[in-house]
Amino acid sequence: MIAVPFIYFTLLTIYLVRKHGGIDISAFMIMIYAFSAFCSILLDVFGIYGMNGVCEKIPISPLATVCYCGLITLAILPFSTINSNGIQKIELQKEWLVDVLSWVLIITFFTTLLSIFSNLEVVLHSDLKEVRDDVYENTEEVKLSGIQYLLALPEALFSRFSPVAILFYYINIAQKRKSTLFNWVLLLSSLTPVIKAVLIAGRTQPIYWFLAFFALYIFFRPMLDKEQRRQALFPFAFFGTIVALFIAAVTIARFTTIGISHDTGTFDSLLAYSGQSFINFNNFFCNYTFHSVHFDRILPLTNYFIMHPDWNLDDYRDMIWSYSGMNIGVFFTFLGDLLVDLGYMGMFIFVILFSLLSTWVCKSANNEGTIMLSRLLIILILLLMPLQGIFYYSYYKVNMGYYIVGSLIYCWMLSHTLKKA
Repeated sequence: MIAVPFIYFTLLTIYLVRKHGGIDISAFMIMIYAFSAFCSILLDVFGIYGMNGVCEKIPISPLATVCYCGLITLAILPFSTINSNGIQKIELQKEWLVDVLSWVLIITFFTTLLSIFSNLEVVLHSDLKEVRDDVYENTEEVKLSGIQYLLALPEALFSRFSPVAILFYYINIAQKRKSTLFNWVLLLSSLTPVIKAVLIAGRTQPIYWFLAFFALYIFFRPMLDKEQRRQALFPFAFFGTIVALFIAAVTIARFTTIGISHDTGTFDSLLAYSGQSFINFNNFFCNYTFHSVHFDRILPLTNYFIMHPDWNLDDYRDMIWSYSGMNIGVFFTFLGDLLVDLGYMGMFIFVILFSLLSTWVCKSANNEGTIMLSRLLIILILLLMPLQGIFYYSYYKVNMGYYIVGSLIYCWMLSHTLKKA
């Protein structure tokens, strides 16, 4: 039964590739879930249970398997209606607004780098395992003031716009806007969440960066000639190599222990990181005791500014543990978080509504070979949920709320002209 998701997602990937004559965004996302499902099989084969975030071994539920495969499919298939092969141009609507946001994201990167540079230097000269252990032990939020607060403010507001920086990067190359140097710096600005992740020796944000880059590359590839593809991939190869080396360093440092061979510790941790999602979802689907509906993570901005401004994730995890005996600080896809916060029925309703909304937005996007930037930005918001959702529901943070609301306001500005009084 543990092989069913891998077989299903592999067959679905093949179907989508044949249907569209190549890999599109939906096939790319399904492929990611197929890879994770394959790693789940390897976890089972090697018996890597009860460590590195993987739950203890329990029987795989047929119902959990059907729900897992079905709901993920329902969340991703709407994006298969986007025919990037038929798009020749992105209508920018107001080019000056594109330039303004591009500069905001560039400034955000450099102010973030300036504000954390001293800490960054300390981390890069430290044992990354000890850095990560300190993160788990010291959960109190550091309060900033003065110049440090001002320098950190752009990061708090705009760090999650990283995929937008990648989107603008591709648009500039496809439509021959801006200089090569500007595009390099713009792509560099998309690394703001990654350099913040360095401070906590985290791997998830770097992985998100890779996923967003490749997803958007697949979308833009039909619009790029051979030279433009080279222009897009060359700086990525440079920055991507650095990011990949950091991920490797974190993995080796955090998961190689005394008494375990270097290769074994790293291999087990990589498998656990990549393949625990389905196994953990099955565990929660079968054993989680649902208590009540919580919107604290589902609607972070509403929660932060109106309902529970003092809400704390660690306290929330402790509360869940107190009545269920289960640790939610694991990877179990976005479905696992929805299950915990909204219950079984709420999980189904959320995914169905998300699928309907995504279908409507995607189907109305392509208009005779041109797609409006405002519509593309909304698609990107929706796309990131299942794309990043291979690990967890990534929209639970306040800064992700800023990204969603900020993008919607920006789309309105692109689409409307203020009337003169």
